[in-house]
Amino acid sequence: MKNLIVLILFAIAAMAGEPKKGELSPEKEAFLSARYEELKKSCAQKDARACKRVILFYQKQTKKQNEKDIREAMQILLDACKDGKFDACAAAGEMHINNKDFVAAREILSPACDSGYQDACVQYGKSFEADGAPGKDEKRAKKLYETACEKGSALGCEHLGLAIGSSAPEQAVGYMRKACEMDAWRCFRFGTMAMPYGAKEGVMALVRSCHETDMLAGCIMLAKYHEKELREIAGEAEVKRLYARLCELVPHGEHCQKAQ
Repeated sequence: MKNLIVLILFAIAAMAGEPKKGELSPEKEAFLSARYEELKKSCAQKDARACKRVILFYQKQTKKQNEKDIREAMQILLDACKDGKFDACAAAGEMHINNKDFVAAREILSPACDSGYQDACVQYGKSFEADGAPGKDEKRAKKLYETACEKGSALGCEHLGLAIGSSAPEQAVGYMRKACEMDAWRCFRFGTMAMPYGAKEGVMALVRSCHETDMLAGCIMLAKYHEKELREIAGEAEVKRLYARLCELVPHGEHCQKAQ
């Protein structure tokens, strides 16, 4: 998985087309600023996914995250969680896990999981699987993923596949496939994981990730590393559609020209 993350980062850097290391083109700077403001507005409306992305949003140099915005986004999640919005509980718990605050994460996630929100159960499982977690218990985490998957959580199926990993690769891919079938947001990881087992299935999962979510990574992986396979599998029109989608998501750079 670490190698995959490195690959994605190199792809994003290559697609950005920045003039020099550490610099942003005026077009990209304007785009990132506008996107950040959109996310803050959605977060203010208690959109848990948007709040999480405000917290995780990355901008270089003078456009780094605003600590005040991060605190406000986290507080919106916590307040929404108290009001019974379990997706906000799951998002807040995930942010605590990212910050290695496992006790706070479990305090939020355990009640949401007990209330039947399965994605919170998945995050609760992560609080037992993550490196540095007190009382680390990978078997307990895996059981939480398995139960969540059985109860209809695509996130649970995805994490179950990741937990199984190389110990039973075909089984792991099967759970990742199930996750992608349930939720397009889970197709990126399946697409990258499935590629060695069949280019067509992996490419089409990335296509779904690209077009049915606003995740840039799936589009970038297709454009940077699998354009040839996409053309062979789906034709030139699909390649044009890929670049049109990239231009829609990131309206600057050479991919807009390739969409024409």
